[in-house]
Amino acid sequence: MHSILVTVDDTPSCAAAKRLALSLARQSGAAIRGVTGIDLSDIDRVELAPIGGVGYAYARLQHREEQAKQRRARIAELPEAFRRSLAAEGVEAPCHTMESDVRGELLRMVETCDVVVTGRDAEFHLEPLEGMTPLVEFIVARGCRPVIVTGPDSIGNGPVLVAYDGSAPAAKALQAAALLGIFRSSGAHVVSVCRDRAQASGIADRAREFLKPYGVDVDVDAVGSSDHPADVLLKRAAEIGARMLVMGAFGHRGFREILFGSSTRRLFDVVPLPLFIYH
Repeated sequence: MHSILVTVDDTPSCAAAKRLALSLARQSGAAIRGVTGIDLSDIDRVELAPIGGVGYAYARLQHREEQAKQRRARIAELPEAFRRSLAAEGVEAPCHTMESDVRGELLRMVETCDVVVTGRDAEFHLEPLEGMTPLVEFIVARGCRPVIVTGPDSIGNGPVLVAYDGSAPAAKALQAAALLGIFRSSGAHVVSVCRDRAQASGIADRAREFLKPYGVDVDVDAVGSSDHPADVLLKRAAEIGARMLVMGAFGHRGFREILFGSSTRRLFDVVPLPLFIYH
């Protein structure tokens, strides 16, 4: 790991993302760069209004323009605040601001880093959103690098939890995490969930075999269960005090088809630990 890109916003999860990026940089010696922005397409969006609703549409336009003014004021302060906060930790970290073609420019910046660290509530639009935002989904689905998505909580000191089902996306995520040194300061707890426990054990053993040359201390957790894998992962994460969850993503069935299916999107919305995901 030589370079880390961090989304910079004034949200709790983005604050946690900055802390995680700093921890990873200290562990690996990687350089940190921040990126923030404002998507002005919200202002240019046409307001559909019924007959007699022109006044309402105009009021909405004025509201968005006022939001844009306030957002610009906050964005103007964020890069310098980001630089100062990391300088206080002994790290020099520039921060770039985007205002046009935000998503396109962001993808181009992703190409220049090893990993992206983002809060799940990062959204460069005018109005804040709850849970994992469309911008973060976009980075995961369209970006070419692993993404670590954080919630608002600080990271723990437990092992890295690995969700491993033997699929190509899971194998690629495991390899990327190993190559980037994600397991360097802690062991790995590999969880495989199948109805047949013997099958789950075989799958988990392959992950342990892969990690052996990296010198990673691996615990294998083969779960024979018909419970939803997401529920098993949430339970295990709490039981072992995991500091991160590594998992694969596949996007050929849409942005929300994550890991074992779209319903596991709740992992992004509610799980307290950072999620390392690779498309």
